[in-house]
Amino acid sequence: MDDIDRADDGGQEHAPERPVDRFRRGAVGSVVAAGLLGLRDALEGRPEREEVTIVSEAPEHEPAPIDVQLDVDHPERSVVVVRPATAPGETPPQ
Repeated sequence: MDDIDRADDGGQEHAPERPVDRFRRGAVGSVVAAGLLGLRDALEGRPEREEVTIVSEAPEHEPAPIDVQLDVDHPERSVVVVRPATAPGETPPQ
């Protein structure tokens, strides 16, 4: 019978379970881990999270007939561009 059990698991014997492993799966271990993480946050501050930046191509669209670029710090550098109106389907001048 012992030969059949060893053949089922590939001939390797399983290591005995460590006492700490039973806390890893249980409710007590989860509560203790959450408490220790809270203590770490209180003493060291929360770790900074890495921000994820998503970059994608924007769809091209026709430029607006009026383009306003305001410079709040230097109003004399503000620019207004007025483009001539175009009929639908025409290509606007560059």
